[in-house]
Amino acid sequence: MQLDETDDWAWCEQLYPAVVAYVTTQQIQHGEICDWPEWDCAPYLSLWAVEDPDDPGFVGHWILAGDSSGTQPQPVPFDHLPATDLAEPREALQAFAKKWAALAAGAVKGQDWQGSPVVPGDLADRARQLKRQAELLQQLAEDDELWQDDD
Repeated sequence: MQLDETDDWAWCEQLYPAVVAYVTTQQIQHGEICDWPEWDCAPYLSLWAVEDPDDPGFVGHWILAGDSSGTQPQPVPFDHLPATDLAEPREALQAFAKKWAALAAGAVKGQDWQGSPVVPGDLADRARQLKRQAELLQQLAEDDELWQDDD
């Protein structure tokens, strides 16, 4: 699905309250929650910066947010990572891919995980979904054309 600029704008704008709710629910210490994603692939996923309360003006956490409208059959789940050593959005996306691949590999061996990301279904289904999505995140992070504006 290809969105035009107006649809892309609307999707990101509608997702912001869900990002704020996620940060609140996860009790992530924060300063300002940026009201626009640092990177997005609407209507599937977006990457949001959350300010470090101890270092205003700098990212403290990255929030990966998938579609919260309910229209995607297996939406990318929300997740978060501290921004330590992840200064750029591309680095954050790679870190989420690595985290999810490790969780999926553990789940295949019967190791469940607690907390984020929350993926519905039994452990085997969750492992398959997270593995597929980790591979997608890695492909997106490796695609130089998607990151030309960041150079």
